[in-house]
Amino acid sequence: MENRSPQTSKTIVRNVFYGFLTWILPFGLSFVTTPVIVRNLGDADYGIYALVLGFIGYSFTFNIGRAITKYVAEYRVNDENEKIRDVISATVFVHFAVGLLGILVLVLSAEFLVRDVFNIDSGAQGKTIAAMYIASGIIFFLMLNQVFNAVLQGVQRFDVYSKIFNINSFAMILGNLILAYTGFGLLALLSWNLLVTAVSSVVCAVSAKKLLPEFGISFRFKRETLLLVLRYSFGIVGYQILANALLIFERVWITRGLGTETLTYYVVPMSLGIFMHSFISSLMLVIFPLASELKNEKEKLFRLYAKATKISSLLVVFFGTTLIVQSEFFLTLWMGAGFAEKSSSLLIFHTITFGLTAIAAVSWQMTEGLGYPNFNFAVFSICVIVSIPLMLILTKDFGSVGIAIARLAGFGTIFFSIFYVEKWIFKKVQVGLWLSLTSTLSIAAIFAALLEMLVIRNLSVSWFAFFLSVACGGIGYGLILWMFKFVTADEKVLIRGILGR
Repeated sequence: MENRSPQTSKTIVRNVFYGFLTWILPFGLSFVTTPVIVRNLGDADYGIYALVLGFIGYSFTFNIGRAITKYVAEYRVNDENEKIRDVISATVFVHFAVGLLGILVLVLSAEFLVRDVFNIDSGAQGKTIAAMYIASGIIFFLMLNQVFNAVLQGVQRFDVYSKIFNINSFAMILGNLILAYTGFGLLALLSWNLLVTAVSSVVCAVSAKKLLPEFGISFRFKRETLLLVLRYSFGIVGYQILANALLIFERVWITRGLGTETLTYYVVPMSLGIFMHSFISSLMLVIFPLASELKNEKEKLFRLYAKATKISSLLVVFFGTTLIVQSEFFLTLWMGAGFAEKSSSLLIFHTITFGLTAIAAVSWQMTEGLGYPNFNFAVFSICVIVSIPLMLILTKDFGSVGIAIARLAGFGTIFFSIFYVEKWIFKKVQVGLWLSLTSTLSIAAIFAALLEMLVIRNLSVSWFAFFLSVACGGIGYGLILWMFKFVTADEKVLIRGILGR
């Protein structure tokens, strides 16, 4: 393992950078296209579109392929390459079985879901049912993508993964923009998504075969390999099912009780929180295979954990501060004053929710890399148990804001699970690390917030004012961190390496 260390250090920098690309490019494109799509589809149709996208993103896409990432990384470092083909084959078999089941269930239940569960207006029921049929095909190809992408991550070729992901995102978002702008409806947008996802599956499969000589699919895999995949995947499938149930319940609850327009006002600011979480998760993707490699070297694992937690917290606090301070200002620029009035408070709660979850992504990835996804399943179970009853209770008095508060309360349990993981894996809670992070980042965040508020309160609402305020806040934030010597020399090398690329 020692002879791998220099290469691993360089790989971390490269893979963090490519993980970053899988966030920033789709975010930039979505940022531009979302207002256009909302305006051209209308609030009601966009609410339906968001509802169907929720099914696509969370129904039956259980990410069983993470078993491939773990065991490919583990087998390669232990020179057990002969086991790789069996693991891939067993995982593909499970994916096909679950994917076909998902298509069957979704097609057969589409009418019932649209009419009786979602309570969609009669005039929009036909196109919503058709949208669910298209969604079933997208789900199937997304599941195949997960398998082939897991191979790329297992061999730590995040550069190839990033390129495919970004081309796929660019084609999908640009196509959606053109279709919406030229007057096509949500069915055309979903059909384009289906086509792009199918093509992406083929490209991912070819790339996986090229980069991993042991890659292959055969139904002659060993029974014990299938059981290994199922045991490891149980926790992942478990919390994915719960995440699906929570998101679907949340959107159905809003649609039935508050209408599809309210769902639009809820999910658009929520998308910003999700983007922030996705950004941090994209940087931390590298932790999963590295944790599998370092599971017997706790000192190196702790250094990886501490550095990743520090960097993720630094980024989350600044992004979160900006979104909270400028929630109404930003939404007014992005979506319009009327939209901002109905969504700015929601953006604040979503930012806190997904910011805490983003910091917890480090612990989450490490736990799964070490082979304990069942722990994450247990944590997310508590999250759901807290969230859903609170949504039922708070909606009556607080509407969609109450639902956002309930989600925050539930996801707060995920953040606090970090301390249990530290005690479990490293034998003690890292009090010193968290005191240092909390004290320094709090001072930096307050200073940045004051600077940003000073700028936006003295300038008219414009993109120039927004970017100037963010720049001033960023400079102030960085100045405080520099004064406290928050970033160490090796972390500066890591950041310069990312920026230099």
